[in-house]
Amino acid sequence: MRNDTLNSGRSFPLRIFSAGGGPAFVLLLLLFWIATPAKSSAGDVGSLQGLLTVATNGVGVYSTSYTLSDYRIDGSGYFVVRDPVSDVLSVTRFGELSTDPDGFLVTPWDKRVQGYDNPPQPSIGDLQIPGNPPDSTDWPWPYSSYNIQTNGSITVLFPDGSSSVCGQILLQKFQNPSALIAQGWQDYGWEPGAGPLPPAPPGVSGTGPLVIGSLEQLTPSLQVSRYLGPPKSFTQGVLVSTATPTDIGIEGGGFFLLRRTNDSALFATRAGAFYTDGSGYLLHYSGFRVQGYTDASLSSIGDVQIDAISAPSSANPDLYVQFFGIGLDGVITENLNDGSTEVRGQILLADCANPDLASRTNFDLYPLANDPGLWASLAAPLAGNLGWLVEETVELSQFDADLLTVRSNLNFFTQGSVAFTGVPSNLALMGSGFFTVRDPAADSLFATRWGGFQLDAQGYLVTTNGLRVQGFTNAVATQIGDIIIDAAGAPNPSLKMTNYSIGMDGRIFVLLSDGSDFMRGQILPQNYRNLQALKPMGNGLYANVEQAAPIFTNGAAPALVLGQIVPGAVEQPPPPWPTLQLPPASGFRLFVTNLTSGAVESSVDLIHWNTIGQINGSPDLNIGEFFDTPQTPQTFYRVVLPSDWDY
Repeated sequence: MRNDTLNSGRSFPLRIFSAGGGPAFVLLLLLFWIATPAKSSAGDVGSLQGLLTVATNGVGVYSTSYTLSDYRIDGSGYFVVRDPVSDVLSVTRFGELSTDPDGFLVTPWDKRVQGYDNPPQPSIGDLQIPGNPPDSTDWPWPYSSYNIQTNGSITVLFPDGSSSVCGQILLQKFQNPSALIAQGWQDYGWEPGAGPLPPAPPGVSGTGPLVIGSLEQLTPSLQVSRYLGPPKSFTQGVLVSTATPTDIGIEGGGFFLLRRTNDSALFATRAGAFYTDGSGYLLHYSGFRVQGYTDASLSSIGDVQIDAISAPSSANPDLYVQFFGIGLDGVITENLNDGSTEVRGQILLADCANPDLASRTNFDLYPLANDPGLWASLAAPLAGNLGWLVEETVELSQFDADLLTVRSNLNFFTQGSVAFTGVPSNLALMGSGFFTVRDPAADSLFATRWGGFQLDAQGYLVTTNGLRVQGFTNAVATQIGDIIIDAAGAPNPSLKMTNYSIGMDGRIFVLLSDGSDFMRGQILPQNYRNLQALKPMGNGLYANVEQAAPIFTNGAAPALVLGQIVPGAVEQPPPPWPTLQLPPASGFRLFVTNLTSGAVESSVDLIHWNTIGQINGSPDLNIGEFFDTPQTPQTFYRVVLPSDWDY
C-alpha cells in the first residue's frame, strides 16, 4: 500500500484524460470546463487572450442527482485521487464515484480515490471495496452492497448478512485554493503555494461532510486580457480533445520527427496535427512525413503509414480496416472487419537536450540540421522523459497561424446525429462512407453524406438539386448507374409499383400491385483513400472524387466494412457556431470559426478567429485560448489580431 503524504509540496504535470462513462457523464462533460490563471509571455503576434478563472474556493454549482454514488462536499475540502498509470495525485470537488472491475473506488476518469485503506491499522492509499468478508476463506464471495457515510467511512454488506468497514475517504484542504493548477476537467494539481493542509476525514478541520445524492461542479467565468503570442521558451502545453484520430498530443518532453521528401531533411515538431494522404502516409500540416517504425515487427524506421479506413489491410488484403488506434507508446493498431487486429507500425519520438536553444521556424518546425548537437536518436514513447502520446488531442500552444490556416482548409468528417423523417427516400449513413451522386447534365460525380433524397418525376432517386444517386440499377447487380425506382424488371410486366423500401445494405425492393416484391437495385456507398483530395462545393457536395482514390471500384463493399444505411432518416449537420458578443467596453467583437467544418470568418477587427472544435474532455487553458461559457457544448476559441493592433 502507498503511504504518500498527501500535502507534500510536489508539483504535478499536466495530463489530459479521455472522456468515458455513460450518456449522463458525457452530458456533464459538455457543461463545465476549468482554466488556469494568466501567465505572461513574449511573442511576435499581437493577439488577445480570453481566460477562464476558476472558483477554486469550493463555491460551484450544486445539482441533486438522487444517485447514491454521487457525493458533494459541504465544506472546503477536496477529494484526493491518483492516476494509476502516471502515479500522479490530484484533487477534485466532483464526487461522481463508482467501482472499477478491480473494486477500486474511482472517479469518472478512472482516477482512484484516496483515503485510509486498511483499518484498523490504516495506511493512506487507493480505496478498494473487498470481494468477501474479512474472515472468509471462500472466493469469490461478492458483496451485496456498500455505502459511504457522511464522514467518508465505507461499509460493505455481504450476502451472509455480515458487514465490514473497509476504509475511509480523506479530504484535502488548502489555505490558498486559488493557486491550484487546473489540469483536467474538474481536476487539479497543486504546488506549495496552494498551502496544502494535512488530509482529514470529511467533517473534520473544516473539510466538510459528504452530502449523498448531490454533485458540485466548479464553474468558470470569462475574462479578456492582452496576449503577445506563443511563448519563446518551451513549456508543456495543454492537450485539448478534438475527436480527430490523426491529432496526436505529447504529454512529456519528446518531439515528433518529420522528413521532407524532396531532400530527406529532418525536422522536429510538437504540433501533432496530422492527416493521411492517398498512400496512407501520416503527414504533418507542413506536408512532411512522420517518422517511426513502418512494419509490424517494429524493426524498420521510415515514413509511417496507416491504411485508409474501409481499405484492404496491407497485412491481409482479404480483410478491411474498420478503424485504427494510436496507443500511449505510439503503436498503431488497425482493427479489421473480422474482429482481429494488426500492428501497422509505431510513431517514435526524439529528445532535445535544450529546446529553448533550438531554432524554430513556421509550422512549429525545428530543423535538426541547424542544431544537430541538441537532438538525440529516435526512441519509443515512454522512454526517458519523452512522455507518452495522447490520441485525438492537440497541444494548442504549439499552433501558429500557418498550421491554423492549413487546418481551416482540411476536410473533417465526423458522424452527425441521425434524425428520423419517415420519408422512405431519405437515407442516413451511420458510420464511414459517402453516397455517390451524378450531375446528369455535366456527367460529373460528387460525394456526399447528406441523404435528403427524393424521387423525381421519372423515378430517379435524386438530391434536392437533381443529382442522381449511384448504385446497381438492376436486380442481378451487374449494371452501375443512376438509381431508378419503378416496376421495370418485375417478374410480371403488367404489375404496378405500389410502394418501395430501402434496406440497411442499400438494396431497393419494390412492392407490386399483387402484394409481391422484387429487388430493383442497390445503393452503393463509397469511401476514399485520400479524403483531403475531396473538394467541398457547398450543399454537402464534394467534387474531385477520382483524385480522392475511391476504394471500391467494382461494386458493393463487403459486409460491415462501410457504415450502414438508415432509411427514413437524414444525418444532421452540426449546428452553426454561435457568435459570442463581448461587452462593448472591450472594444472588439469576436466571431466564431469552426475549423472542423473549415469555416474561417473575419471582421474589420480580426484577421482570423480560430477554433479547434468541440471539447470532449477539457483541461485548463493556454494563453490565447478560451471557451464560451454560456454555450453547450462548450467550444474552444483562439483569436489572432493584426500585428499593428493598437493596445
